[in-house]
Amino acid sequence: MDKYILIVAGGLGMRMNNNIPKQFIVLNKLPILMQTIKNINKINSKFNIIVVLPKEQITYWKDLITKYNFKINHKIIAGGKTRFNSVKNGLKEIPDNTLIAIHDGVRPIISEQLINTGFYLAEQKGNAIPYIDITESLRQITDKGNKIINREKIKIIQTPQFFKSIDIKFAYQQRYKKKFTDDASVFETLNKKINLFYGLKQNIKITTPDDLKIAEFYLNKLKI
Repeated sequence: MDKYILIVAGGLGMRMNNNIPKQFIVLNKLPILMQTIKNINKINSKFNIIVVLPKEQITYWKDLITKYNFKINHKIIAGGKTRFNSVKNGLKEIPDNTLIAIHDGVRPIISEQLINTGFYLAEQKGNAIPYIDITESLRQITDKGNKIINREKIKIIQTPQFFKSIDIKFAYQQRYKKKFTDDASVFETLNKKINLFYGLKQNIKITTPDDLKIAEFYLNKLKI
């Protein structure tokens, strides 16, 4: 089956203390979004890459492509008011009988094993969602105080999240709900089982200036 990578990049960078949207902040001599695209293309140059951006950022992105002489082929789609609507817009460009990985544009550190495992499991089981374990202790705040949570029962969910395109496209035909925080939360409303697999600890979502330093360290260490 053909494989598509749908990259959603709609962040504003408010927690980065930067006027530039975080996906355009330079990381190791390239904007973060370019690093993400470059690393995906390095894993497999035959992936069909679609990038969803806020409409008002598309011209700026095209200027960056020229500035950095960025040659990796990808299709640019205008997003919506929410991540849900942006993904929905991107899915319209993808054929039904394919596999799709939906990824955050500010997660540039991904591995060949993560991508290949996700696509394999999605083809076999219909979907595949990466996670990592929590190592810190957790407590839940209640009306009566707080209580310990068994961290072994809680997982951190990552992207890319992998699906058969016909299924996830159908899931996104429903109306937006506030509980939709990722694509798995949209998909599971179809009463479909979510298939988890262990992801990549280094696959961080760049949100703060500290994350930027950590990502730079990992990129250099892993020589991505």
